[in-house]
Amino acid sequence: MHARLIALLTLLAALLCGCDQNAVFDRLIPQEEARQAQVFVAKIAARDYAALDEALDPALKTPDLVPRLEEMSRMLPPGPPASVKTVGAHTMKTDAATTYTITLEYEYPDTRLLAAVVMERRDDKLQLKGINFVPRTQSLEEENRFTLDGKGPLHYLVLALAVAIPLFVLYALVLCARTRFPRRKWLWLLFVAVGFVQFQFNWSTGDWGVQPLSFLLLGSGFAKSGPYAPWIFTLALPVGAVVFLLRRPSLQRPAA
Repeated sequence: MHARLIALLTLLAALLCGCDQNAVFDRLIPQEEARQAQVFVAKIAARDYAALDEALDPALKTPDLVPRLEEMSRMLPPGPPASVKTVGAHTMKTDAATTYTITLEYEYPDTRLLAAVVMERRDDKLQLKGINFVPRTQSLEEENRFTLDGKGPLHYLVLALAVAIPLFVLYALVLCARTRFPRRKWLWLLFVAVGFVQFQFNWSTGDWGVQPLSFLLLGSGFAKSGPYAPWIFTLALPVGAVVFLLRRPSLQRPAA
């Protein structure tokens, strides 16, 4: 019960502090390239490989091109999809060209499919550099939604620390603000307010990573990079808060 209450409060805070992620995400999508990516997938679904020839990167025009396209077309269920969403977009610009990686999610009655389409725009000409299909059993939005169902002890530990660490830091900050220092009180306040060494935890997959040379305000945070991305919880060691609480009795003594 307590864990579910914490989860509810966490999501409520995200809704109150965040903005409309879908609107922000839509503005970041290169719309023309996203539409063209859908056209390329539709050509494969229709087995209209000749229509791809003009836009195809010459490096992809190998003797086994048609068999590979046939294999990809068989991965697409017959009939039109129920919906098509752009769930990912990455743009890389250089002096000579701009490369776009568009990820599309196709929903069919019995399955879903992710299509990653790589295109390059050079001299105002868009070229297809690669395309890949990955069948899915559920949507990315469903897979990456915040839930406690099926989560293990590590997830509950991360969730508890995400709440406990900032509360501990705030407690130390209040004590620090009320403590009479001989000098340099602001340095102690700054030291207490941040956590050091970031631990990042992917809520969907359970993967984690470490950023040793980093700090984080209040020692905890959570975010997602888009409406279809996983929640990433970030924790940091409250070194400043611990050191201050241990040294507080001696810090209150007047300077000799």
